[in-house]
Amino acid sequence: MPKPLMAALPLALCTVLALSACSSTQAEMPDDETHKIAAQGTASPSPSETSQEMTTAQVATTAGAVIAAQLGFPSSAKIQGKDLEALATAPTDTLKDIVVLPAQCSTPINDLNWSPVQMGTESARTDFTNENQTITGSVEVAKLGDDGESALEAHNANVATILDKCQSVKLNGMDYTETLKFSDPKVEAADSSLYYSRNGDYAQNSLVLIKKTSEYAVMVSFVSATELSDTKFNEVATNVMNAAISQLP
Repeated sequence: MPKPLMAALPLALCTVLALSACSSTQAEMPDDETHKIAAQGTASPSPSETSQEMTTAQVATTAGAVIAAQLGFPSSAKIQGKDLEALATAPTDTLKDIVVLPAQCSTPINDLNWSPVQMGTESARTDFTNENQTITGSVEVAKLGDDGESALEAHNANVATILDKCQSVKLNGMDYTETLKFSDPKVEAADSSLYYSRNGDYAQNSLVLIKKTSEYAVMVSFVSATELSDTKFNEVATNVMNAAISQLP
């Protein structure tokens, strides 16, 4: 069975790519440590924490989390310390012993484990959930640094390849198979936008938006076990992204 991919959501492919729409019945949340933190914590700054003490990336993710709370995602947590360091290390061997069909989709699919924090620069991330904890979102911000723009462009190019040539991909292992479906949510405000669903043991739906400013990259993602292909989720994600961008140079 393949290892879960990404995120920032974070965020192996499971995290980066997962999202779902509101449901009348409670869906099971992703079972990774990052989303457990999001379900239990709060992103509100402590009384001693001021904008002067926060990095630019932290200010931006906090702004995004505030908007998320106003739009129905009140439970949030800052990802920091060892948890943030873990996300900065790109996962390896996520497709080991897995046959990807079409074969040419293996590299772009594996790249979905990428997120801005992996650029190794100033970074911050906040995860948030709705009241029923059926949908998990995240806002991640990282400074571009020396090589960040080229890394971001390479990732966006892989997303474009997926939308052009890999809209339906099968992952096959010795005792495992699942189908990944990709589509363009057409979020014009983003530099890159991707909607994704996967069936099998890791059934999930995801929405991922990425946009850069002159100095920073912003990624907003949502993950759920139920469908998220709804314009309202595009709007929520766009508003969270724009709130973060408003705090960046």
